[in-house]
Amino acid sequence: MSSDYLALSALARELNARLKGARIDKIVQPETDEVRFFLRVGGKNECLVASCNAGAPRFHLTSSRKPNPVTAPNFCMLLRKYLAVSVIDGIDCFNDDRIIRVSLSARTEMRDNAVFYLFIEIMNRYSNIVFTDDNLVILDAVKHLSFDEGGGHVVLRGVKYLPPDKNKPCFVTAATEEFLDAFSGGDLHRYLLDGLGGLSGVTVSEILRRTGTEADLAGKIPPDGKAALLDLFDKLKNVNESDVFAPCTMGKEVLPFPYGVLKGEPVFYGSMSEAFDAADTSCDVEIRNKARLKTLNAAVKRLRARAEKNISIDRERLAECENMDKFRIMGELVVSNIYRIKKGDSVLKCTDYYTGEDVEIPLDERLTPSGNSAAYYNRYNKLKRTKEFTEKKLADDLVMQNYIASVEEELRNLPYDAPTAAIEEELARLGAFKRKTQKGKIRKEKPEPPYRYEVEGFTVLAGKHNLQNEEITFRVAGSDDVWLHMKNRHGAHVVILAGGKPVPDSVIRVAGEIAAATAGADAEVDYTLRRNVKRRPDGHPGQVIYKDFKTVVCNPNAHKELLVKDD
Repeated sequence: MSSDYLALSALARELNARLKGARIDKIVQPETDEVRFFLRVGGKNECLVASCNAGAPRFHLTSSRKPNPVTAPNFCMLLRKYLAVSVIDGIDCFNDDRIIRVSLSARTEMRDNAVFYLFIEIMNRYSNIVFTDDNLVILDAVKHLSFDEGGGHVVLRGVKYLPPDKNKPCFVTAATEEFLDAFSGGDLHRYLLDGLGGLSGVTVSEILRRTGTEADLAGKIPPDGKAALLDLFDKLKNVNESDVFAPCTMGKEVLPFPYGVLKGEPVFYGSMSEAFDAADTSCDVEIRNKARLKTLNAAVKRLRARAEKNISIDRERLAECENMDKFRIMGELVVSNIYRIKKGDSVLKCTDYYTGEDVEIPLDERLTPSGNSAAYYNRYNKLKRTKEFTEKKLADDLVMQNYIASVEEELRNLPYDAPTAAIEEELARLGAFKRKTQKGKIRKEKPEPPYRYEVEGFTVLAGKHNLQNEEITFRVAGSDDVWLHMKNRHGAHVVILAGGKPVPDSVIRVAGEIAAATAGADAEVDYTLRRNVKRRPDGHPGQVIYKDFKTVVCNPNAHKELLVKDD
């Protein structure tokens, strides 16, 4: 519903009344397709978000917050250059279309007054944010579109901004009475939807419901139905001032008033901006999380395919080395029968003294008898070295495959909206991501803390990912603390910080249930003192070996009631 002109025009009028004269104090770009303006208006601080994300385009005030990138993108830097300490002159719907125009007064580098425009095109996958000067010449945009890419709607630096072509007039500017008089019968719903712009299908259905007009008519619209339609259209031209105006959401739809054609109860808000913030922010988070996890899963999938390919190649090479001893024996037989070989012989017929059978050994006519023997020994030695190298490589590749499986497990159990910086770091170390080089001063991100529980006076820590498992096991836990992990399965490292006190079985049981939280059913959990846990030689973060352990069967339970929230 965010692309319906009726709701967007109501939002634009509301924002214009509320933000006219607001001063822009700060501009950030937390996403490649999202810009946030921090405003000072009426003695209050407000955050105005503009997004051209294809799945959740939006423009409204928001109470949500996002971390800023370490380095500001070029588009953000350009906006800061021209719009720092600028003032909003007005907000409206441009060209009676789903384009919100923000007029801004600013000063140039020469301290001259200047006017700039921001166009937020809210058109689903065709959405965009375009920045122009007072002559509508494009200074930059989030998405650049050539003539072919934009279907005639060109968005390039230095080009004059022109809105996308409209194939029908908006209902607020159309000659509505003449349009209704032209209807001669048939599907009135389709007639209104195809002939008037700015109305979605569900809005047309609501218009017909509120006016009591049938969607299918045998002839022209009855006079009373026509009058009701004209009256409602007149109200909708400025719905903010009408008696039906009541901003709300119904499901995922944002509406200027409740729609009876939709199922469910409406949730009312004090403004259109609040309604859009409630609906679009959660939608934006969901879409970006799916996109983020899709990227991570694709990277892990590539790593797994690479590891499986390497393992397959290793096993093929080892299969080739299985018969290497025959080349050593052939070399020995050539040496022991060297007196029987004449110049130009291509085959040596002799008895294999290992089996007592007669054998034929191919010879290279270009080599001397000793050269043939050396050739067989060289081939044997090469296969022997290959086997030694490949056996070690296969072991390393199997460890890598196991580690990749643990990263896949992390992604499967990743809580909704949880940060993925640590998993991205793991994948970068493995070569799945290419680290971007950062210039200048780099802000150091605060490390994510592990899960922390308080159980009968003991602190229990659980890792969220492999890097954190490594941290709590080998840097946080002491040698006399208790360490737990699911037996022969991927999962979190769990540590009970004993503090020199004996740990009761009840605490071990709860910690075991936390360790088994990602298991689908009862799982075996091994536990031992931390001193018995060692890093796996040539392993990856979180991969360990341990001894002198005991095993307990635990029921999976994350014990959220015992979780201590981060400060």
